[in-house]
Amino acid sequence: MDTFVSKHWFKLVTVVVLLAIVGGIAYQTLGKEKSPYKVENSDPAPDFTLQDADGKQVSFSESDGKVRLVYFYFSYCPDVCPPTTHFLSTVQDALKEKGVFGSKTMLYSLTFDPVRDTRERIEQFADQFHADPSGWKFLRDDSEQAMKQLAEKYGLLVEKDNKGNFIHTNAIFLVDKENRIRNYYSVDTDLTTQKVVNDMLVLSKE
Repeated sequence: MDTFVSKHWFKLVTVVVLLAIVGGIAYQTLGKEKSPYKVENSDPAPDFTLQDADGKQVSFSESDGKVRLVYFYFSYCPDVCPPTTHFLSTVQDALKEKGVFGSKTMLYSLTFDPVRDTRERIEQFADQFHADPSGWKFLRDDSEQAMKQLAEKYGLLVEKDNKGNFIHTNAIFLVDKENRIRNYYSVDTDLTTQKVVNDMLVLSKE
């Protein structure tokens, strides 16, 4: 036995070192949650400064350092906007349960129909979904054209029809602490509150 050890001590030490390295890599890999979306595939989120229901100017850059969701809507939407806003309300509630709402995460709902979505109107719409303004901002601009251009900067299609409503892409953008768009969600039967909240929690730990 002593002879075997004396002859092969270098190989044994090498094996032990390799096992330690592999074990360390495995611990780092399995012990940390992986970011859901690659940084190299992300684009910067366009900044904006808009007004809330109280007329206060709110800049998106004020929340840099937090993980954010950005959603474009209009309150008179006859189909997708109300259920998507309801979905966001479930995200709000889940983030509150996790203790990160407002402190590490934020939600933004931006109307591209400011003619009808007055300050009073967006306040009423927000109240319908029990939006907490400490972490969920409903914002507008006086210019419909400016809001359309902002939505287009995010890659959305927004077109006004002959009834005064809008044909638009329905998507929720996930923006990380460094102001990078990491993903966008289409609210359908496959998307869950848990999925979105988990993604936000993972990005908040980067």
